[in-house]
Amino acid sequence: MFTTTVIVPTYNRPKELEDCIVSLLKQTVKPSELIIVDDGKLESIPHLEELKNAGIETIHAKKATPGLTESRNKGISLAKGDIVLFFDDDVILHHEYLEEILKVYSSIPFEQIGGVGGMMINRPTKGPFAVVRKIIAIIFLLSWRKEGRILRSGFFTDLQEYEHPFQETVQVDYLPGCAMSYRKDIFSEFAFTEKYRDYGFGEDKDFSFQVSKKYKLFIQKSACLRHLESAEMRPDKKLYGKKYILGRYLFFKNRVQTRAWEQILFFYAVTGYTIIRILALAISPTKENAQHLAGIFQAVKDICTRQVPVI
Repeated sequence: MFTTTVIVPTYNRPKELEDCIVSLLKQTVKPSELIIVDDGKLESIPHLEELKNAGIETIHAKKATPGLTESRNKGISLAKGDIVLFFDDDVILHHEYLEEILKVYSSIPFEQIGGVGGMMINRPTKGPFAVVRKIIAIIFLLSWRKEGRILRSGFFTDLQEYEHPFQETVQVDYLPGCAMSYRKDIFSEFAFTEKYRDYGFGEDKDFSFQVSKKYKLFIQKSACLRHLESAEMRPDKKLYGKKYILGRYLFFKNRVQTRAWEQILFFYAVTGYTIIRILALAISPTKENAQHLAGIFQAVKDICTRQVPVI
């Protein structure tokens, strides 16, 4: 039987963290260890006595340098489990989540598998715009027919294209940052890069895509969770739009591009993404949608003026 470590980075979201921990306590298979990596003002871990009674060793780790990636790396340095699971502090796990994840590790030779992820099931309701968006995404190399794939444009297909939960296991190119797990021993070969910090999002995909080149990654669609995506401590829409595009650019340059001409594919995909955001603004002319679009334009400007280093 594998031992498991759960790592949850948190920053001043005590209610969300408490709900996440309650869902861990309700698991049909409990984790061996829980590491809360705290960048904020958390005084104590919620339900600490219940965690102790459940046989879950618990560590409250504080650190001076803030940041999600740094928190993940801090947790890894403390973890003792054979398998390390990462969750955002605003996720709620279904009761069988850990049990379903461990089934994959048990069914495939351990030395072949790199990691396993779960599925977020609280998706927005589909409508006419979602259909148009999907068509544009396929045309502009933002998506394709298979889930969990990295495309030559540097963008990636969504892990939520179809209805869930499904009961099959699917091999993928990357794992979702809010619900991923890896064999502990692969961290001797790979590490989450902290170089994205000032530029963009996507260090979790950068990491898992590297792992997928040597080991197999899987999504266990019967391992379900809700990602509530708390608004607390999230960047404004302009910064989000900017860092999303810059993150894709860094990933493309570092991990995908092999020929100079392929940069055309990246900007072709960005054009499609921009069209989607313009349509979103036309349908819903809110300040947030306008800021998101402004962030995209700022990112493109930074790339074209070479203000973003390849790291």
